[in-house]
Amino acid sequence: MNLGFLVHGFQLLDQAPSTMRVVRAAHAHSSTLMEEIYQKIAEFNPQRPKQSSEVVAQFEVTELWRNDKGVVNVYDVTVPVQDVSTWLALDTRPSYLGGTETLVLRLVWPEFNMDEHRVDLPSTVKQSLLTRFGLELAYDYFPSCLAGASAFPKAVKPEGEEQAFAFCYLPKIAAIWSHTRFRLPLARQCVTNGIILAQKHERDDIKNFLNSKKNWQMPVASHDMFPALLCSLMLHRQIELTQGEIKNNIQAVEGRTGYTDFKTKRKHLATGELADVAAKITDYSSRLASTDRKSKTLENLMEFTQRTISSDQRVVSEGDKIMKNHIQVLQDRLKMQIVDREYTLKRAQIQNEVLLSLMSMNYSLSNTLISISTLRDAASMKTLAFVTMFFLPGSFISALFSTDVFDWEGVKKGAIGVPATPQFGLYWAITIPLTVVTFLLYFLWAECSSYERSQKREWKKWENWGLSSSESLDSDQSQSLRETFKENRDKVMREYHTLIRRGRGSRNKDDLP
Repeated sequence: MNLGFLVHGFQLLDQAPSTMRVVRAAHAHSSTLMEEIYQKIAEFNPQRPKQSSEVVAQFEVTELWRNDKGVVNVYDVTVPVQDVSTWLALDTRPSYLGGTETLVLRLVWPEFNMDEHRVDLPSTVKQSLLTRFGLELAYDYFPSCLAGASAFPKAVKPEGEEQAFAFCYLPKIAAIWSHTRFRLPLARQCVTNGIILAQKHERDDIKNFLNSKKNWQMPVASHDMFPALLCSLMLHRQIELTQGEIKNNIQAVEGRTGYTDFKTKRKHLATGELADVAAKITDYSSRLASTDRKSKTLENLMEFTQRTISSDQRVVSEGDKIMKNHIQVLQDRLKMQIVDREYTLKRAQIQNEVLLSLMSMNYSLSNTLISISTLRDAASMKTLAFVTMFFLPGSFISALFSTDVFDWEGVKKGAIGVPATPQFGLYWAITIPLTVVTFLLYFLWAECSSYERSQKREWKKWENWGLSSSESLDSDQSQSLRETFKENRDKVMREYHTLIRRGRGSRNKDDLP
């Protein structure tokens, strides 16, 4: 019985390689089916990267290597495009301290032109990197993802399992990476390869975290979520710096407006710069809204990392425990950052309302000053008119006496009367009718102006009543306002009688308008 059991066991061992091949083939087929949705999204994405530049001679790379003592060292190198094949094949190398070093992480930093949406890498080099890293699908998919993280189906290869990931926060950064777990008989540690397309500030922040004073622990540096941790640290730092800067700026605005009980250093009131200060407050509010988007993206990335680590398909490792702890610390700090941002945003809104109130008060004061100036001008005009009225009778008499309508030479000695000439009657015969005509023309002009204004008011009334333009006063200038109104009234009455005859209403004739 025992002998038969052993024979059966040896038969199972002989069949194990073929069984594993069948399982791997089935897993590869399932992964291909799962990739369909990503392929379709990438195919119809209008923001796909443009053709790469062919004039790039080299590109930057950051690598993590583990020596024989288990210490992880960081190296920033520049790879010429003609040496890409040799560089990709290098997995182990001699250490400058003796012994050998093994590759842990490799991140490529190509230049990314945001204006033209172009990756500045020769097409042959880019294709070699994507093929070797297993990032073809991730590279096609990431432009369609404005913000968030994605995990692509695992790819089963002869040397082990490989899974690609992507994180995007466009237009600032897009990171795609793959993690390979080798199987026996290849006694090699896991390797992470990635391509990070980032603007200068984001790139410098991630490089600074990689080149921190204290070396990264091997369980963390070799973890598949290590690039996600780097992006989380970068976003967390930017949120903290931005909110701290905005708080200081808002504090300065509070000192300018004086509407705060904080012990802020008081400055002169910004009465002459209200518009500029209000524009700054609007800019601060917009930047706080941007940090809100960044916070939600960071929250999504950390939740994605926690889900990946806590997956039922994983065997919990030491790196998972450490990574989970790191992400939990960042999540707790993010909650406090969100509280601080909401408080800062509320302060910005209060100062914005204060500035609007100050601007309204300033405008009211300006209008008051204008009114006072207008009153002064009116008083000056009244004074001028009064002075004119004082001299007007004398001026009129002087002008009248200077004419030839009086016979000054025929005045008798000792008499106070002045005889009039025959032209005196002619003077009044012309002056009186001309004065009457002048006043008549003035009253006629005033009446015409009043009529035009009344017509405009009636036209607006007809528009409010819903009359068409063909029924307006302008359609027939010969009709008076009363005639137009009568015609429209008759039209309404005819329609009303039609409804009564059809039996849709009942009303006495005396009730008609």
